[in-house]
Amino acid sequence: MDNGALPRLRAGPGTSPAENETVTPWVLVCNSAAGNESWQDETVTRGQANLRRQSGAQAVYELMRAKIILGEFRPGARLTEPELASTLGVSRTPVREALRLLIAEGLVDQLPTGGSRVTPLDPADIRRVYDIRARLEGLLARDACTRMTQPDLDALARLIDLMHRLRGDETEVLRIGREFHARIAEIAENRWCDQLLHQIRGHVDRYRSLSTREPGRPDLAVTEHQAIYEALASGDPERAEQAMRVHVEQSANSAAQAAGAVPG
Repeated sequence: MDNGALPRLRAGPGTSPAENETVTPWVLVCNSAAGNESWQDETVTRGQANLRRQSGAQAVYELMRAKIILGEFRPGARLTEPELASTLGVSRTPVREALRLLIAEGLVDQLPTGGSRVTPLDPADIRRVYDIRARLEGLLARDACTRMTQPDLDALARLIDLMHRLRGDETEVLRIGREFHARIAEIAENRWCDQLLHQIRGHVDRYRSLSTREPGRPDLAVTEHQAIYEALASGDPERAEQAMRVHVEQSANSAAQAAGAVPG
């Protein structure tokens, strides 16, 4: 037997450690009647079960979140655990945990009756979210402008070129636009802005998908991204910030108009 740290002995038949207790991975179980010792890796087994449960809940959360953002779960729609579990082909446990995460993110409302619903769209709320986004992304553009290298500009130029070539494809314009913004944030290296934007990311993504529904909006977005790129290339931080804010504010106008046409 190893003379190092001894494993913790089980207190008795049928007992188990508390769920949150730190337990030595290998538990020695003494069978006094038979005089035998057997080893059971109880902690690893329990940890694997927790990991599977957490992974399942995360997958359900991401799927439900995507359906809310894309409008497949309509604003104001009631959400019930049994129906969601049946529709998604999972048990109620990951659905319950996913709903908890979505409520914390503000994409789902907890009702006084104990049920839940997709958070309704509110044009006034859209304005508030986009005002915060405009300020934060404007700051990121300003910071990125002062740190921009030629390889950075080349990478952004390739995205702009791709956006121009696919400007008739709403889905692709949206995807490339997200990549463009993410690249600017990466160049800026402003951790605090990133963290604050992350807190409203679910709402930004939801309203961003709305903004592209306005006829002609994807085409205008390409022009606005071109203006942001040119401002960054000019080396003028104030111009870069202003171009980004104009783009976000125009997106807010489109999203608010689209929200007014969506029931709920």
